[in-house]
Amino acid sequence: MLHALELENFKAFGKRARIPFAPITLIFGENSAGKSTILQALNLLKQTQESRDTGALLLPRTENGIVDLGSFQEMLFDHDLKRTLSIRVETTMKSMARIHDVDSGRTIRLPFGKNRIDIEFSFKRPSLEKEVLLHQIDIYVGESANRIASFQPLNIKEQWERDFVSTSLTVACIWLTKESEYWKPEFEWCKENKEEILSLFKKRLRDLEHPNNDSEGERIKEAIEFFSLDFDLETYISKRSEHEMNAAIDMTGFLPSGISTRSPSLLRPQSNDTEIFDVAQLVWTASTALEQILKALFPISPFRKPPERWYIFRGTSPSHVGYQGDLLPDLLLRRPELVNETNEWLEKLNIGHKLTVKAIGADSGDLFEVRLIDTRRKEHISVALPDVGFGVSQLLPFIVQSLVSEKRIISIEQPEVHVHPKLQADLGDLLAEAIKEPRQNRFIIETHSEHLILRLQRLVRKKEIEPEDVSVIYVSRGPEGAKAERLRLDEAGDFIDDWPGGFFSERLREL
Repeated sequence: MLHALELENFKAFGKRARIPFAPITLIFGENSAGKSTILQALNLLKQTQESRDTGALLLPRTENGIVDLGSFQEMLFDHDLKRTLSIRVETTMKSMARIHDVDSGRTIRLPFGKNRIDIEFSFKRPSLEKEVLLHQIDIYVGESANRIASFQPLNIKEQWERDFVSTSLTVACIWLTKESEYWKPEFEWCKENKEEILSLFKKRLRDLEHPNNDSEGERIKEAIEFFSLDFDLETYISKRSEHEMNAAIDMTGFLPSGISTRSPSLLRPQSNDTEIFDVAQLVWTASTALEQILKALFPISPFRKPPERWYIFRGTSPSHVGYQGDLLPDLLLRRPELVNETNEWLEKLNIGHKLTVKAIGADSGDLFEVRLIDTRRKEHISVALPDVGFGVSQLLPFIVQSLVSEKRIISIEQPEVHVHPKLQADLGDLLAEAIKEPRQNRFIIETHSEHLILRLQRLVRKKEIEPEDVSVIYVSRGPEGAKAERLRLDEAGDFIDDWPGGFFSERLREL
């Protein structure tokens, strides 16, 4: 689950800013304050991950991409190449819950009994003549967000001196926590099973053909020597962390693709019952959690594709409406039950029309049309989609995607554009329904709509959603860049925190 996002030196944000998310996240603020930057950061990671250019660290623009951020320099705050761009993604899971990665077939769970793990990427560009470099990866765990590991490219000094960087990248652990809470369980297990561990190592040494000349034999001797000592927790942490830092991670883009070691360690305990500090597995866990979030993220373009009078079936059955809403006609054609469900919500939203999808003529082949029937008249009149208000056609992809999705993160900028105030408010009912079972979707919405937040406040007051279900973020711009403030709601739906400048004070000023 996407818990929060932290940005530093990224576009409008100079100083580090934290944006906490909820099932419904509404981002408010004046024009050019930096609201879109929040969505763009997530879209940038998704666009890079999904690109066929697997060696790219960051792809600010691609052909037919979901975001166009220009160059790396343009993404930097103040366009200052001396700055380091950082994006940190916070993820949470229910206690002991597991993530199943379909692509790799691996099932992982968050480490150390925690329900939160964060991964932060830092990028630099030494000069306009150099390429973008991965500067550092940091891993954090737990609600207190303790940093427990940091990684840098093995050849970072060489990268800074070269004009071009190889797409093959390996990062190595440069720092590891020595906090006892992360090491104590395995330390106690090793003390309890020390004799058995020693016996296994001695047997392994005897089985080697040339123990004196074999590097593995030397490492086994080192392990025997260590476990023969009466070591305390501090000594154990020092020795284990030193060996654990030998882990190296092969990267594809900004995500790990494999695990290797510069000098394999034999000191790591082998236990199925105790949490073992495995720094390589830690990175895999954090990156897999991030991958799952990026897969779940479904951005919808600020401007959806205008409707057409007829369509030609593409021969596929899409599972979504498409970034620009361009797959909406095919989706409705292939899913009649979705048309019925959409019509139910068009009625709840009091739009006054219902959808109908049908083939054109008996010999038309794959030609079909999406029409709207005016339900406000005694005789229902069918009209072509381009002949109704532009707001309806722009809103339809958002409505349909909210209904067809399950456990997706749907992001959109200003869904209220071209939509009258009552409908803006009624969208709050759709959001409240779509975050619940069975869909359990989440929404990140950049908006200026006073009516939408008023409806959500009302739903909180009526106990139909919880205050924690809504995260209202207000973005403002100052001389040192943008800052983001969360404005909390109480059980009555009222704001606990003051709305900067007063809650939509423009209306009072005009009156």
